[in-house]
Amino acid sequence: MSDWFAIVMLISGGLFTGGVVSIAWERVPAWRETELADFRSAFANTLRRVDRLQPVLLVVFILSTVGFAVSTGGSGRAAALAAVAGLLIILAGSVGWLVPIQKRLVAARADEPAEDFDRLRAQWLRGHLIRTVVALAALILAVVAASS
Repeated sequence: MSDWFAIVMLISGGLFTGGVVSIAWERVPAWRETELADFRSAFANTLRRVDRLQPVLLVVFILSTVGFAVSTGGSGRAAALAAVAGLLIILAGSVGWLVPIQKRLVAARADEPAEDFDRLRAQWLRGHLIRTVVALAALILAVVAASS
């Protein structure tokens, strides 16, 4: 049974992490330098596409990693549980910190001070980079778990 969990864990984990990394690699540097109006439009467009799949991939990654941890033992279980801890941090950070910032950035009014918008943009970009590092670490732990 753990083989099936491992397959789902690694596929969903790879897809989730790939999505997070692609935004960090390609979008974040461009968004740092973009004018506010252009950023808002590009950011909203990317979110419309990414927010359809990324949350589902994260939940599948979490559930399959928990399933793998339950169905195996030893160092594989320990690595899988460490990956789950990282994934839960990503989920909590996304829901509690990044999604509220995203909503404010997309719904920002033209009369809002540019400093507030810049501060929110910097917070979201920094938070996404943290999410990327944690996602990469969780994927590495999942690979280690499956290899044990």
